[in-house]
Amino acid sequence: MSTAGAQPQRVVVKVGSSVLTDEGGRVVPARVRELSGQLAKLIRAHRQVVLVSSGAIACGMELWGLKRRPAALPQLQACAALGQSRLMRLYSEAFASHELLVAQVLLTQDDLAQRGRRANARAALVALLQRGVVPIVNENDTVAVEEITFGDNDRLAALVAPVVGAQLVILLSDVEGFLKDGQLIERLSASGAVDHGACHDPSTRHAHDAAGSGFRPGGLHGRKRQVTKGGMVSKLEAARIAGHCGIPTVIASGLRPGVLEDLLAGKPVGTLCVPPDSRLSGRKWWMAFALRRPHGELVIDPGATHAVAEQGRSVLASGILKVRGRFAAGACVSIVTADRRELARGVTNFSSAELARVRGLKSAEIAKLLGPTRGREAVHRDHLVLAREWRP
Repeated sequence: MSTAGAQPQRVVVKVGSSVLTDEGGRVVPARVRELSGQLAKLIRAHRQVVLVSSGAIACGMELWGLKRRPAALPQLQACAALGQSRLMRLYSEAFASHELLVAQVLLTQDDLAQRGRRANARAALVALLQRGVVPIVNENDTVAVEEITFGDNDRLAALVAPVVGAQLVILLSDVEGFLKDGQLIERLSASGAVDHGACHDPSTRHAHDAAGSGFRPGGLHGRKRQVTKGGMVSKLEAARIAGHCGIPTVIASGLRPGVLEDLLAGKPVGTLCVPPDSRLSGRKWWMAFALRRPHGELVIDPGATHAVAEQGRSVLASGILKVRGRFAAGACVSIVTADRRELARGVTNFSSAELARVRGLKSAEIAKLLGPTRGREAVHRDHLVLAREWRP
């Protein structure tokens, strides 16, 4: 597998719990050491690596003697808090044998969704990389709630990649990549369509959805376990997120010896997800992906739906049927049709309270009600991204 283009100098590597644990869900220190050795070799070759590592909850489960992943959020948070220190100790000791320091970086979705906090996170991560320190990133499970979680570490890795200016995302789990008829698919588009010219199996000349019929994840030890959360669907979603920033993603088995060295040497390892030709601007990407959940909804009528979707128009208050949620002006909101289909996301010029007052009104009426200095658009077309632009 070739990563295409120039050799990536800054890489985000995500390692799943399935790579670090045994069949019983217990973290295996030897695997942490082996992975750390591979990463140290990349760093000695003058590459910079951000490691996004699962395993904190698995460590916590082992320390507590739990056989199943807790379902309740407080128990999950406590388990992560207990296990995070052990996970970092394992990495610290493993990298120390290669004379490398590690730094723990815990993030929530809000840290990357808010511009100021995202800039702070970037500055800290880049400073660590420039000092030759290995940032080990994980979700701040102890304080995260559903609305601000990333969902899984595949998504976290994809969101961190553009923040640090990475040129490649590598997702390591216990699967080799996507298979078709028992053969590894070498290249996919970020949407899941097979790259017709670069597959091991000639029978994959037809485009398919990678999550649909005929495709399956393949691996050395493909197994369902109580410590894991993501899956191949989440990996394709992560590839799509990174791809819209022009960053390729590789899905490969972290259980394969020397996987990282082989991968970056261009050997046929894993499945490369190629970025789409059409990509989102930075602002559109932020609206589509950095916010896991918009702060509210604007339900618009059929006329407004046509104007926004087909004519590239702004969302006007006159076309708004309902306002759902509470939010301030400047919040990112979901724009949905009357039948609850998400049409777009955008940054609103009004608060939810103001929109509740002006929905259905013309611009002149809004000016009389709120003052002539207020913008006439509820959501300007320059601050809006259509769902078809980011969804497959």
